[in-house]
Amino acid sequence: MTNFEMVETLREKANVSYEEAKDALEQSNWDLLDAMLLLEKAGKVNPGSARYSTKPEEEAEASEGGRKRRDGGEGARGALKWLGQSFCKLLRIGNANAFVVSRRGEELFSLPVTVFVVLMIFGFWFMFAALAVGLFCGARYSFRGPNLGKPSINEAMDRAAEAAETVKKEFRAHSEAAEPREQENDGDGAKNK
Repeated sequence: MTNFEMVETLREKANVSYEEAKDALEQSNWDLLDAMLLLEKAGKVNPGSARYSTKPEEEAEASEGGRKRRDGGEGARGALKWLGQSFCKLLRIGNANAFVVSRRGEELFSLPVTVFVVLMIFGFWFMFAALAVGLFCGARYSFRGPNLGKPSINEAMDRAAEAAETVKKEFRAHSEAAEPREQENDGDGAKNK
């Protein structure tokens, strides 16, 4: 910051004349905080009205709880900026991780999580049905990547696949047990005729 800028800053913050601000800065060896204190001690500044921060002006205004804004839209603009940054962060995470479909230990295909989420949003019932059918056809689902490729998440996916296998085995056992009874009934019916 140049000397002129320092004088202007002090003049603005302390509400004093240019000459008073320049004299105070010269006496304090161009230290803004010391110059502000000198002006306060001299009674030229109301102690409660003068403020100075080493933060950039935008940060200082934000830390004051938004009391002092240049225009009324700063709050909405800040919220939109935060929302946009959060959305971009989610996209980066979604694109860095993948939803993987495999069968018998061989990877069939993988999708970025972002694509998977979009498909789930716009085609929930179709995707739900496809995932359920896939489980009963021996497909296994998992996530791969730095954020979602954690063992706890993939273990939960494995438990779902194992539950589907258990249901399949019970269904087969039940249908195989029912087949001999049907054959016996067909045989008895043939004898009676």
